[in-house]
Amino acid sequence: MQIRKAVIADQTQLKDCVQASLEATYGGLWSSEPLSMWDEAWTAARIACLNGRIVGVGLTRDDVLSDLWVHPSAQGLGAGTRLLARLEQEIFARGFAVARLRCLEPNTRARKFYASRGWSEVRVYPHETIPLNTVDMEKAANS
Repeated sequence: MQIRKAVIADQTQLKDCVQASLEATYGGLWSSEPLSMWDEAWTAARIACLNGRIVGVGLTRDDVLSDLWVHPSAQGLGAGTRLLARLEQEIFARGFAVARLRCLEPNTRARKFYASRGWSEVRVYPHETIPLNTVDMEKAANS
C-alpha cells in the first residue's frame, strides 16, 4: 500500500472513495446532503493507494485531522492506520503538541478505531447543522 500526496488528477477517484465511505458510514442518518466534499483543499490530502486504486483519503489543517475516509471495500486492510499515522506526523511536525479531530457520535466504529490508536474523547456536543452529536478527540504528540 502506497501513501502519497494527492494531485489534481486524483480528483475523480478521490471523490468516489470519500463518497463511498460517507454513504457506508452515515447513509440514512439525515435526509439532506450534509457535506460538500470537493474543493481545492483536497489537493493537500494524503491518499492510500492499493493496486493503483485510491482506497483511503486523509486531510489535516493546522492541528486538526479534518478528514479520514477509507473505502468500504478496503476497510481492515491497513489504509486507515497508515493514513492516520502519516496525518499525525504532519500535525506534530508543524509544532503542535496535541492533535485534534471530531467525528459524529453514531460513528462508533471510527471512535473505537481512534481510541485504539491513542486518541481520547474530550467533549460531546450537538452538531452545528445536523441533528446528531459531535465528539471531539485529542492525541498528545508523546502518546
